[in-house]
Amino acid sequence: MNLRERGHKIFSFFQQHPQGSLHQAAEDTGMSKTAAFRQKQAITRRNQHPESWLWETDVGRKWLVVLVCATVYFFGIRGGVGMPMIAEFFLAIRLTTHVGVSPRSLARIATQIEDLILQYERVHGASKATGIQVIAGADETFFDNVILILMDLDSGFILAEVMTEDRTFLTWQDRARQALARVGVTVRCLVSDQAKALNKLALEELHCRKIPDLFHALHEVVKLFGGRFARQAASLQRQITKAHVTIATLRQQGKAPAKIVGHEQLLTDLRAAHTRILDGQTRYYEALHAMSLLVHPFSFAHRHPQTAKEVESAVMHTLETLQALANEYDIADSKQRLKKVRKQVPDIAAQVDGWWLWVTEFLTASDVPPELEAWLREVLLPSMYWQGQMKRTAPGPLRTAYQQAAIQAQQRLDAHVLTGVLHPKELTRWQRWATGMVGKFQRTSSAVEGRNGVLSRMNHTQRSIRPQRLKVATVIHNFGIRREDGTTAAERLFGEPFPDLFDWIVDHMGELPLPRGTLAPAS
Repeated sequence: MNLRERGHKIFSFFQQHPQGSLHQAAEDTGMSKTAAFRQKQAITRRNQHPESWLWETDVGRKWLVVLVCATVYFFGIRGGVGMPMIAEFFLAIRLTTHVGVSPRSLARIATQIEDLILQYERVHGASKATGIQVIAGADETFFDNVILILMDLDSGFILAEVMTEDRTFLTWQDRARQALARVGVTVRCLVSDQAKALNKLALEELHCRKIPDLFHALHEVVKLFGGRFARQAASLQRQITKAHVTIATLRQQGKAPAKIVGHEQLLTDLRAAHTRILDGQTRYYEALHAMSLLVHPFSFAHRHPQTAKEVESAVMHTLETLQALANEYDIADSKQRLKKVRKQVPDIAAQVDGWWLWVTEFLTASDVPPELEAWLREVLLPSMYWQGQMKRTAPGPLRTAYQQAAIQAQQRLDAHVLTGVLHPKELTRWQRWATGMVGKFQRTSSAVEGRNGVLSRMNHTQRSIRPQRLKVATVIHNFGIRREDGTTAAERLFGEPFPDLFDWIVDHMGELPLPRGTLAPAS
């Protein structure tokens, strides 16, 4: 029986028998009379506040474990808050008489929680995959060392997140091989930037299709046009403002109209130039948005399935428009950014055919009747796809466009005969399949970029990332962070529930340490 349990027994006895004697308390709890006396004195020293009695009860003790673990887990480990500040927090809410929460004690608790998190991964993170194919994203981020990240883009499950000294192909090959063997999934295609090591990883190690990241391709266009149009528009606006001030000053001074006319003509010319730049900027924005709207398995204009060849042709036409715009506005493409994007277009578009092949493989294996297959391809999948695109796109012109497409696709789904005659369970089953299928069309590795941002914040708040903390952060990402639908990345990837990570930590945490000043001496 530990000290906290002894104190709890004595507290419970005197709660039930307020007039009881120490002799009775010792007999009831199985302690010596001296030990019972010391425990009663320790309880008196601890109970300094009106609410202190609660922490002596069984319910209060259990809730203290939850409170301390939650504070250290969410704010310390996940949020990067230092242990001295957390110790101040516990002092402010008057828990220091019942729990050992000095910065050093909290650091030990944090270490214990980290060990439990890694233990959770060993117990529950064993591979449950059976023939799961994923669209993976890969990238590197740089701090004290290089961190390599390999992630399933649909579920968000991190397959590998390791700290290394380099990012060569051999390092990628070794880490990816270990990770995939541990998790047991197969990479169907890899989405990333055009790093040579990643291209080689896809072709020679993963034996899958390599898809250039559409975001990086669009960013090349932004780097060519965005800054130049913005700088010219801002410069002309400053000159227009200055011309307005000059004309107003000349009129106040009563200068000759002939002198003012010259400045008015200059103002007219500046306005015309400004309007021309804004027009070019608008056309650039429209072309940029058009490129994003073109790379989908369904035609945005006609809402029907499309092929990679159609996507490639449309994107190339948009690039020709951008090239003409650059020539018209004398924008020198010294780094040949548009040429770089053109080289990537065939591989970017190829994912459309790859995705449709994936759909066909499933429907063929399921022996779906032709009428139902047509409904799935041309009615249900578009509805689920545009809804998904709308939900994960930030508010703006693109989201508005996706919302319109989603509404039209939903109307077509509702009006179709099969939608009304299918059994509700059958309809739900196909909707679940379609939702999973559209999640496998991934044009960018933005989920990996988002993870890079999380690691950057962690590196900043915690003054570098320790290897142990990186492993812990990976387990938390996979098993502890939930989306709005309440699922973790592991549940989305494996399709099976896992025990709640935080609840598992609390269940295995054990008793919290008592502060030294309120301990009863050992008997």
